[in-house]
Amino acid sequence: MFFLEMAWGNLLRNRRRTLSTLTAIAIGVSMVILTNGVTGGISANMSDALVNQIDGHLHVQHRDYKKYFITDQEKILIPDYRALSAEIMKNPHVRAVMPRVMMGGLISKDDKTTTFFGFGSDLSTLKSVLPDYGKNLVAGNVLSADDPDGVLVGRALANSLGLKVGDELVLLSKTVHGDSSNALVHVRGVVTFPQDDILEKSLVFTGLGKTLKENLLDLGDGATQLLVRIDDIKNVPLVEVELNRRFETLGMPWRVTPWYDNAVFSRIVGMFGGIGSLISIILVLMVGVITSNALLMAFFERIREIGTLRAIGMRKLDVYGLLYVESAMVGVGGAVLGLVFGVALVMLGRYLGIPLGGIVNQEIRPVLSVASLAVSVAAPIVCIVVAAAIPIRAVSRMSVIESLNHH
Repeated sequence: MFFLEMAWGNLLRNRRRTLSTLTAIAIGVSMVILTNGVTGGISANMSDALVNQIDGHLHVQHRDYKKYFITDQEKILIPDYRALSAEIMKNPHVRAVMPRVMMGGLISKDDKTTTFFGFGSDLSTLKSVLPDYGKNLVAGNVLSADDPDGVLVGRALANSLGLKVGDELVLLSKTVHGDSSNALVHVRGVVTFPQDDILEKSLVFTGLGKTLKENLLDLGDGATQLLVRIDDIKNVPLVEVELNRRFETLGMPWRVTPWYDNAVFSRIVGMFGGIGSLISIILVLMVGVITSNALLMAFFERIREIGTLRAIGMRKLDVYGLLYVESAMVGVGGAVLGLVFGVALVMLGRYLGIPLGGIVNQEIRPVLSVASLAVSVAAPIVCIVVAAAIPIRAVSRMSVIESLNHH
């Protein structure tokens, strides 16, 4: 208690310096919290889009899917998706299963032609597996079983071909058996795809109506993927293991892949996580340097006082303790202020949204976990206490006589 009272009195001697140090620490901590919140928001946005708009919780496909899904889909075809879906539905965590086929080729309107890449999905289960698939609709309507030949196109693709809702298109592609095929469809709606503006230039979403299923793809009752929705995203690893074990036991060639194994998601989240960590480290080091310099000035102004205390019997260890208590009080005080400001900034960002361009290209709402918040506050405090060792050692190593004669 004596050390606390003495340390508090020492901090109040030069209120302006103490306030400026607290402010610097608070700004650094709040920026670390905001940085971690933004990177958390990017991860949350992308995971939400993947799970609810694109891939579901899990997708089931042939073990050689990545090898042949473009060149030879017949080798990876699920010949009877209904039977496999029934097997998957036996898992108590599974709520819905949807067949899907990836396709590509040429898309034409009048005299304009370009390439397309798309997904054909079963419309009877689409909403159950991907509840937000129409979230980015900017014109027209979502896919409907009542309009089996209607398709959704990316906005960039629509702009390049001059498409409007209702326009007819010709899709030129190959069946899953490798034969050339074509189908006449019409634009039912236009969507954006902010996660990948390059993909948006060729994106086509379709149902698996008779025209597309028989004329364009020649699927029969087959599919190249099954998307799976389960009861809780936390159960994804468990269901993945259980289904893979089941397929291996039955000697089936199918493999289960979780949503977070998506290469684009891993690359972007990993990149922004790395950038966020680098920014946080720089901010923490800056806080440590600023605090160390401020404490060095404060301690050197009191060298004669420290010498007097040691002359009347205070041990060197007690001097260390006193100065460390002062440093810790400054660090904790600044960190608490930074915590308040940082959380306020994150809440403001969640309310207003933070628009980010580039490869993110969407509005971010910062997200903070308890672990992230604890690290954001604890790291600067630890850095401050460590940085304080430099001025404390410089002051304490002087002899009593040197301290009393210091000017």
